[in-house]
Amino acid sequence: MHHARPYAARIAAYGFFVVLSVVFTMATALSVADFVKILFPTSEAVPAVPTGSSPLSDALQGLYEWLIAFGPKHALIYFSLLLLGLYACKNIFGYLSLVQISIVRARIVRDLRSRMFNKVLALPLAYFGTHRRGDLLARFAGDITEYDQSTLGSLQGLLSAVVSLVLYLAMLFYISVRLTLFVLLMLPVVALVISGISHRLRRESAELQQRNSFLMSLMEETIVGLKVIKAYTAISFSNRRFQQASQRHARLRTKVFRRVDLASPVSDFLGNCVVIGILLFGSSLVIGGNKGITPDLFVSYIMMFVLMIPPAKELTTAISQIKKGKACTERIARFLALPEEPADEPGARDLTGLREKIEIRHLHFAYTPTAEVLTDINLTIPRGATVALVGSSGSGKSTLADLLMGFHRPTTGEILIDGQPLRTLRTASLRRHIAVVDQHTFLFNASVRHNIAYGTPHASQQQVVEAARVAQAHDFIMQLPEGYDTPIGDSGALLSGGQRQRISIARAVLLSPDLLILDEATSALDTESEALVRRSLQQLLVGRTALIIAHRLSTVAAAQLIVVLEGGRIVEQGTHEELLRLGGRYSQLVKNSTLLN
Repeated sequence: MHHARPYAARIAAYGFFVVLSVVFTMATALSVADFVKILFPTSEAVPAVPTGSSPLSDALQGLYEWLIAFGPKHALIYFSLLLLGLYACKNIFGYLSLVQISIVRARIVRDLRSRMFNKVLALPLAYFGTHRRGDLLARFAGDITEYDQSTLGSLQGLLSAVVSLVLYLAMLFYISVRLTLFVLLMLPVVALVISGISHRLRRESAELQQRNSFLMSLMEETIVGLKVIKAYTAISFSNRRFQQASQRHARLRTKVFRRVDLASPVSDFLGNCVVIGILLFGSSLVIGGNKGITPDLFVSYIMMFVLMIPPAKELTTAISQIKKGKACTERIARFLALPEEPADEPGARDLTGLREKIEIRHLHFAYTPTAEVLTDINLTIPRGATVALVGSSGSGKSTLADLLMGFHRPTTGEILIDGQPLRTLRTASLRRHIAVVDQHTFLFNASVRHNIAYGTPHASQQQVVEAARVAQAHDFIMQLPEGYDTPIGDSGALLSGGQRQRISIARAVLLSPDLLILDEATSALDTESEALVRRSLQQLLVGRTALIIAHRLSTVAAAQLIVVLEGGRIVEQGTHEELLRLGGRYSQLVKNSTLLN
């Protein structure tokens, strides 16, 4: 309903066209019996208005009497043309109804996909550390497709079937109340049987979606880790694991679709049973001389009921499909209900720049209530200073950097920029003044120019080139086949590690940030690449505030302030010389070669 509300007018138009299509179908059915009655009259006088007639039947009867005046042969020709016109109108309005609902379905799927994509962008980074990426991709591929086919498609069929059944049933009541009540007494039996078939569809469909997500996860892991799989000769193991999962998925999928497909033939058989019941009961009413129904009306009744069987089958199939799609709908709903990154506070202001200092006061942070990651952090980073964070893995270095970026909110304590609490600043404006150069550089599958200008899309060609020069990247870029327009492949696969890192640095240079965060920016590079990247970083650091997370002694030693973290606490602060003279944890890291030269 949330996604359909903007398209209420089109949905109403769809219902209107369905009504017109059904009306012309009923006109076709009524015309046959009435025309035969008038064309081949009995010796008795034909009553002007038979008992149980309808306004539609009366109008048609007047038309047929006019046609008969032309003679039987001409009347048959005109009648055939009339039937052709009725069928044409029925199909035209049926087509128009499908046009309207197809637009609604396409736009609802578009809106849902956009909403889910926006949700991905709004999720906290911690979510992606605890959930499979394949499961997330499955929601965009399998769940949305299943939602469109099983839920939207079935709701479309359900609406059409309900409208058709209501109109047909109203006409059946108008022709014969007694016979229609007999039909309604038989319908609960049909509904009970169909309900029994589709009872387990919801649970089985939920399991099917979970197995589909697991298959997507295996595929994603295989593609990303293919080099490791080949290196460790684990191809047979990976293939066997995937085939087993695929086989389990196929068995459950077959079971689910077998149950769905069973609904149609069963409803068809039960519908025919109802037709036979109508023939027996209705014939007894006609033979018994019941004044409520005449032979010609009984023929119209039978034809009307036969026309009602397809929408009745569509109704049962739609209900089964909706139960099948219920699982994916709930998965999508749960995903959309996930908690997002903390929203900006009301009245949040833009950050205009870093003029004095960044202060961290008595900061505590925990991902879960029982596991605190950072405890009572107090730190001041003056403008233009280079601060290095060192410590063993898991000491909280990257978490502290993430807090500065606004990826998380402190549990208690505060971060201030020039005296303004971080929580009072708009997150987007904050991040426009911060650039990150990470150990695992991510580049987009696009051109070199696109990757450097990412985040500053209005940058000129000259600005892009200048940023590349500062990052020591211009020379190797010009040696590429198409220079700055050269595609670099998925995640920059066509470039070396050092080249990827220098493009990442050029991206940061172009942003011209006030605060630069370097997270193990050179730890994964060989000696030659590291030397080139280090020169790039020296150019980038000029006049900027920098927070460096590093394991290289040469990088750490040049910092104006070194902060040693251990177990989420700051245990030492000072320059390289001061900390060595102190002989504490930093000195121990240097002696044990934990900090490498």
